[in-house]
Amino acid sequence: MTAIGKTRWITDTLLIIVCLVLPHTGIFPMFTYVLVILPLIWGYLKFYGENFSSIGFRFKDLTLNSFLVGGSIGIAYGFFSLWIAAPLLSLLGFAPPNLTDFDFVRGNIISLLCLIAVAGILVIPYEEIVFRGFIFTRLRVMFAGSKWPFWTSGLLLSALFSMYHYQEGWGAMLSIFVGAVFSVWMYSVFNGNLWYLIFFHILYDVVMLSAIYLNYI
Repeated sequence: MTAIGKTRWITDTLLIIVCLVLPHTGIFPMFTYVLVILPLIWGYLKFYGENFSSIGFRFKDLTLNSFLVGGSIGIAYGFFSLWIAAPLLSLLGFAPPNLTDFDFVRGNIISLLCLIAVAGILVIPYEEIVFRGFIFTRLRVMFAGSKWPFWTSGLLLSALFSMYHYQEGWGAMLSIFVGAVFSVWMYSVFNGNLWYLIFFHILYDVVMLSAIYLNYI
């Protein structure tokens, strides 16, 4: 590994840690960390002569097909989580997910719609750009010499994404890990087009947040 390669490996690792830890520090009001981390990643990529296109986020990839296909898969996966995954985790002895952060949505349609809007416009695109875009791209570079660089990176990414949601409990973390692995598979199927993953994530969250609104979970 060259000196430049070692430096990039170190700086990549440090920025990945910042992306994982900073949102949980409470330093910034809810969701405003997005306005800090995304410009930080943009500047970091610019420093190395790259941009968001380098990590798979391109507006030219936004198509009706990405919305229809990604969204349909998200809805289907949402109902799979509610009707199959959640009961199975309960049978295995896992506690229900800690959803107290979303109690303000229960029975309140205005809160539900506002949260869906914030999630769809800000939070979910942020998570996909940061995790399936930046972190996944850099992990694949780090593990380029391994036997299975794509899936080695994908499994590690999924574990990191699961731990990022630690506040929801062990059962939720396991469910999120499985969903993250599924997202990695979608990434491979749709040739790294992040819009399929963004719409998958948005419509999945619409299903889950609606279930919370209806006190189904």
